[in-house]
Amino acid sequence: MSAQKTVSHTTTQSKVEVAKYLREVLDHTDDSAMTVVETRLEENFSGGLVAKGIATHLRIERNDGTGMLTCYERITGSLDGRTGSFLLQASGFTDRHHAVHGRWEILEGSGTGELAGLRGYAAFAAMPDKSAKTGWSADTSLTYWFDQ
Repeated sequence: MSAQKTVSHTTTQSKVEVAKYLREVLDHTDDSAMTVVETRLEENFSGGLVAKGIATHLRIERNDGTGMLTCYERITGSLDGRTGSFLLQASGFTDRHHAVHGRWEILEGSGTGELAGLRGYAAFAAMPDKSAKTGWSADTSLTYWFDQ
């Protein structure tokens, strides 16, 4: 009998600085009290993930400030010392305190360079931050592994 190989999972923490935030209303509020909005972000990651991210979010915003989002983002940089890029898909929601919570997954097959074969998922929380250039910062906890 041969022993089955197990995949080693690693969890790393990162801070996210939102360096650029562009917001465009695509469809104004109607009787539903929901507005369709696109936001484009440039983000700088530090910690276990040292990288730049370019993201596009499609959001539904309610009049009370709550809402939901879906996103795609390309991350380019290094993950625990391995360089390359990858794509992620995210979804989340904005709560009544204006904090954004969500989850993202690395798209299978999107890793390049030393990040080829990268798989994983993360949780994130973004908060209004008066000390940040754009007024926002975030924290993320990424659990990842590599295909064998």
